[in-house]
Amino acid sequence: MIRTPVCPTSLALALLLGLVGCGGGGGAPKETPKTPTPPTTVAAAPTAAGGPTTTTVAGAGEEEAAPLLAWADANPEEGDAPLAVEFTADIEGGTPPLKYLWKFGDGSPDSTEQNPKHTYAKAGTYRADLEVKDSGGDEDADYIDVEVHEAGLGGGEKK
Repeated sequence: MIRTPVCPTSLALALLLGLVGCGGGGGAPKETPKTPTPPTTVAAAPTAAGGPTTTTVAGAGEEEAAPLLAWADANPEEGDAPLAVEFTADIEGGTPPLKYLWKFGDGSPDSTEQNPKHTYAKAGTYRADLEVKDSGGDEDADYIDVEVHEAGLGGGEKK
């Protein structure tokens, strides 16, 4: 007896074609078609730059604010003292108005601006914390580390 190997793909295709081709009335009873229900879709619609993102559910009639998400960013993130840094609070979602709180980590007064500027006078690594709260009671927080080198030492290397 000579055995001929069969490709699994060919076998699967043959079975599929065989099943599709089987008609007849001896099978299981056919299901009565149901009236389709409209799908529920979720669409995120960004608003103006820095504004909230809302989520609309089809058929719901109300807009629900997307969850508040906050990211802290700094430019530059490192350099020689004195180091002037521009902080940015990148926000998605939430229910306006939003409240911001930046803590710079060097003992200086906090800021309630969305994108404050701050100068670090002394060398060190500082953690700048961002807290954001919305009018619906949602809140989020993030932080970024800023590394300040001694002036003239070029990245902390002693000369």
